Amino acid sequence: MKLQDKVAIVTGGGRGLGRSIALAFGKEGARVVLAARTKKEIKHVAEELRALKRDVIAVKTDVTVEEDVANLVEKTLQKYGAIDILINNAGERGHIGPVCELSVERWDYILRVNLTSAFICSKAVLPVMMENRYGKIINIATTTTPRPNLTPYMVAKAGLVHFTKQLAREMKDFNIQVNAIHPGVMDTRMQKEIRKAGADAIGTDMFERMKEEGILKSPDEPAQLVLFLASRVADGITGRFLSFDDTEVKFLVSQP
Repeated sequence: MKLQDKVAIVTGGGRGLGRSIALAFGKEGARVVLAARTKKEIKHVAEELRALKRDVIAVKTDVTVEEDVANLVEKTLQKYGAIDILINNAGERGHIGPVCELSVERWDYILRVNLTSAFICSKAVLPVMMENRYGKIINIATTTTPRPNLTPYMVAKAGLVHFTKQLAREMKDFNIQVNAIHPGVMDTRMQKEIRKAGADAIGTDMFERMKEEGILKSPDEPAQLVLFLASRVADGITGRFLSFDDTEVKFLVSQP
């Protein structure tokens, strides 16, 4: 198994890509720690993993709150004694509309959920990884193509890509690999909310057309890229931003 006995924290693990990552990790032997604000969702995913005879715990966590994240790390160490992998997947689309209609408070909140949370979680697990001289941190970003009226979300995700590169350089001597991915356009609740806002709000009808044509990705597909980066096969890869839309990346992930 690719992740046998590795301990992996998956934030935003209750649905969408987070759920798919958690299930993929569990099937490859990882001990999974699910974190999200909605306890019901992560409990459901935990039950799915236990049905597969996998080792899992669910910890209700607001990743924007340092005390919550400290509790998450403490419970993980109490249960498993290690943290090998962190998936910074938690995020929120937030405001759809022009910047001029956006409050400073809402701007700050979206950046905290999508960018600062990755800093908080990474900072919390790094002492453990640095002591063990091993770790994998994978940040879930998005396309670098501008999307009108989604500015705070897109800016936060762009910041996440550069945070990835910075942290990878800092952690290189500790054998900690840090990477980011663009998972492509997935058929998730967030994507449903974007389509509901309408083509006028987001400046394109591309997402509606993709849904109609049945070409939105299942989150199970990009979860395989995350699994690849979390595995030993990808030990030489760090500081990279990989897009699941890239045919070369898809080929790389498809290799046994």
